[in-house]
Amino acid sequence: MENQLRELGRNVLVPVNKDAGCVSVYFLEPNIENNNPLFGVVSVWNEKETMDAMTSSEKYGALLRDLRPLVNSVIDKLYLTE
Repeated sequence: MENQLRELGRNVLVPVNKDAGCVSVYFLEPNIENNNPLFGVVSVWNEKETMDAMTSSEKYGALLRDLRPLVNSVIDKLYLTE
């Protein structure tokens, strides 16, 4: 499972963010040591509207469907700065 999460993160989630126009994207490697597989992606966006377009895209929706069998939940957090 760890390898599947790593593949989806590196080869799908990171490119989806880049293709949609994020400024930077960082992949946080999965960790299953405590039987609680966690991984993440931190992406930096210039405009909230661009990020919103990505999260409502078909590519992002397909990714979430692919992740469903592997993870219990997906959490999106948005922090805005001025």
